[in-house]
Amino acid sequence: MAEGPISVMEGEHEDAATALRRLRSLTDDYTVPEEACNTWRALWHRLAALEESLHRHIHLENNILFPGALAS
Repeated sequence: MAEGPISVMEGEHEDAATALRRLRSLTDDYTVPEEACNTWRALWHRLAALEESLHRHIHLENNILFPGALAS
C-alpha cells in the first residue's frame, strides 16, 4: 500500500536533486562574487544550507524511512 506514495516521493526527490544541481551550477558552487553585498552573501549561504538540509532529508527518507515502511 505504501509503494505508490513512496514511488511518487522518490520521483520528487529526483526532481529536487536536479533543481539543486542547476542551482549549484548557476551560482558557480555558491561562490560569492567580490562585488556582492551582504544580502547577496547571505542568500548564497542560505542556498548552500538549503541544499545540505534537503540532501539530508532525502537520504533519511530514501535509506531509512522508505525501506522500513516497505518492510512492514
